[in-house]
Amino acid sequence: MNERRDGRVNHTIQRELASLIEELSDPRLSSMISVTSVEVNRDLSMAKVYVSVLGSENEQENTLNALRSAATRLRMEVSSRIVIRKMPRLSFHLDDVMRSGADMDELIDRVISEDSRRYADREER
Repeated sequence: MNERRDGRVNHTIQRELASLIEELSDPRLSSMISVTSVEVNRDLSMAKVYVSVLGSENEQENTLNALRSAATRLRMEVSSRIVIRKMPRLSFHLDDVMRSGADMDELIDRVISEDSRRYADREER
């Protein structure tokens, strides 16, 4: 597959999974979940599905477990909705970009605060 086709396959599977996950009724699923990306390997045997889950670590883990137990059903549903030579197996992973962003914001705030204190200390002298 070429890069453009890879991108289309990834995006199409991502879009369909997002829609299907909204329809799942597993109580372990967080109400704030989004499919952030899908990476299908070259031979279409495997798709890494990255999800972002707002909530505690426990809620995130419960959501991943629910998605993993629904993976076969989701795979069958996606394959019935799209035309693809071979539907890959789905592997769900937590996308912690939002957590990394929050950590970065906290670090920036801390540096600004320390800078402000140092500057205030110099003015007092």
